[in-house]
Amino acid sequence: EKTKKTPVEVYIQKPTLPVFEVNVGDAATKGGSAAKVTIVEFSDFQCPFCSKGAEVLAGLEKKYGNKIKVAFKNYPLPFHAQARIAAEAALCGKEQDVKIFWKMHDAMFADQSKLDKDNLIATAKKAGAKEADFKTCLESGKYKAKVDADVAEGAALGLKSTPTFYINGKLISGAQPLEVFSEVIDAELAK
Repeated sequence: EKTKKTPVEVYIQKPTLPVFEVNVGDAATKGGSAAKVTIVEFSDFQCPFCSKGAEVLAGLEKKYGNKIKVAFKNYPLPFHAQARIAAEAALCGKEQDVKIFWKMHDAMFADQSKLDKDNLIATAKKAGAKEADFKTCLESGKYKAKVDADVAEGAALGLKSTPTFYINGKLISGAQPLEVFSEVIDAELAK
């Protein structure tokens, strides 16, 4: 009964997010090249939560513009049959122009039922890719090793699921609401 007379105030310190060493490397990027905040995302084009993650990122880009830089790494999960070919397709698009990569990224997340080879070729063409070059690239399996390298990097970071984001190395797991990202971004921008 004592607490009624003497209110107890509890201050809980916000848990600090674990920080990881994550390199952008040669990943596809967009946003400010000299941005103070870099978001590295590990994602899977066939994962439904990743498509929500892509929506959140689009919201962050609207809100922050060139104050943030976004880098995309591929982490196709083994039980998503088309995730790997989609990842390789996106990199074949990037080979022609990074803008093609991001157009394909948006299109693939907008309709995840179109990730088979023929649809990927059609998506690349719509995104402005030269069809013959794109097809040759995709069929050669040229980016298989690059996708494997992204997966190995994610595994080394202890990645368990997609999407996973690192904001200046601070881990955010899953398609969290925009506010969760904004809080971390604002704190980083204020440094």
